[in-house]
Amino acid sequence: MAEYWAQVLIHAHLSVAITTTTKIYAKKPYTVIGDRIDTETFKEPLIRVGKTIEQGKLTGLTYEEIKDLGTQFDVVLIEADGAKGHSLKFPAPYEPVIPPFSEMIVVLSGLDSLFQKVDETVFRWELLCASENIKHDDTITPSLFSRFFSNHILLKGVDRTKCTIVLNKYDCVAWRSTVMDVAKEVVSRIPEAQVFITSLMYKMFYAICHE
Repeated sequence: MAEYWAQVLIHAHLSVAITTTTKIYAKKPYTVIGDRIDTETFKEPLIRVGKTIEQGKLTGLTYEEIKDLGTQFDVVLIEADGAKGHSLKFPAPYEPVIPPFSEMIVVLSGLDSLFQKVDETVFRWELLCASENIKHDDTITPSLFSRFFSNHILLKGVDRTKCTIVLNKYDCVAWRSTVMDVAKEVVSRIPEAQVFITSLMYKMFYAICHE
């Protein structure tokens, strides 16, 4: 998601830094700042920035270091939580790590998880099962998918007034009417948020209006 929006912002002639409060892959171009920010490094319109690099990943910056980036770039995109390639996740007690000064918070989920097994598509499914009293081989129904948009799951630590919810991978779903029903349920749960059905792969975006 960050990579996609970075390219959109670059085409709008804005400089962009992608960073993290957890870990992200060290995809070039990237730099590490150590204990200080070397402003001479930042010459490209897009760069990924981490504190250090460990096992091919950039490690998270402190809030103050992120604020410093904000003085050098037009936009700073922060990955505050990850799902290890899964379409949904249940957060650990220490997740997510969202800077309190964030101007927008994007909550991303994968519609391709619909009608799949919990343990096949949810990162930290053990925590989900314990919390929601479900089984690992239960199916993710539209009702269960909607329950992810709760204060203790995907909206944990999220300021709803700054929230944009992205229901991605629309292209992977055979039951399009079901997706619309899910989106309407999410809108009813979080009326403060903007909700989009998307396919980032095919650059498709549908805004869901509040009734």
